[in-house]
Amino acid sequence: MIRVPRFLVIGGGETGAFYLRQLHRAVAAGRLETGRIVVIDRDPACRVAADAAHDPLVSLETADWSDWLAAHLGAADPEDHLVPYHWAPHLLLGWLESELRRAGARVSRGGTMAPRGLPFEATTASGDRALSYASWACPPACIEPAVCPHTKGPKDWSLAADLEAPASDGAIPVVFRCVHLVYGVGTIPVGDILAARDRLCASSSAEGHTCLVATSSHCHALATRLEVLPAR
Repeated sequence: MIRVPRFLVIGGGETGAFYLRQLHRAVAAGRLETGRIVVIDRDPACRVAADAAHDPLVSLETADWSDWLAAHLGAADPEDHLVPYHWAPHLLLGWLESELRRAGARVSRGGTMAPRGLPFEATTASGDRALSYASWACPPACIEPAVCPHTKGPKDWSLAADLEAPASDGAIPVVFRCVHLVYGVGTIPVGDILAARDRLCASSSAEGHTCLVATSSHCHALATRLEVLPAR
């Protein structure tokens, strides 16, 4: 059985409601044990609101995603899991930038990423690089199995692993892996997020460096170069 003290679900719309149902199914099937599911959405009347009102396991936090993460993620239990929303902006990048600045580092975006030769690459409105091994639309609940449901062939790739490999330009990879946990729900362990922050905060106090910050599954990612310099 998988034991997670608390899930932090980004988004209370239809996708968040789906993740909520799947987590409940996993609990009912004896595959998962959890003490709390926190759903974050700025709309108090979002799709999850009605469920949260009658479910002792679920609480709805009405807040902007970035604001909530800034106020709460740094103090979360490392054993908690974050459930990201696949259409959200690069929330963990913004959170990491804020945490580094709070620690005294100077932070700026590090310029354009070089093309990686993937089937899909595009720049988002906020300047992140959207990357994918899929040139087709994948369902949000795909568990990225060993046999790709679309190609019917072996899934012999991992974008997260590719991004974690040493970069030719010396950029330090900081990859938040979102992978399938249970019943179609992909998560990022909070302990991994906090460890990356602590590692960068410690190193930035002594020297500057360029980082490649990504939130990535095996098939899809958002990635950005980040310049981190010590305080003057």
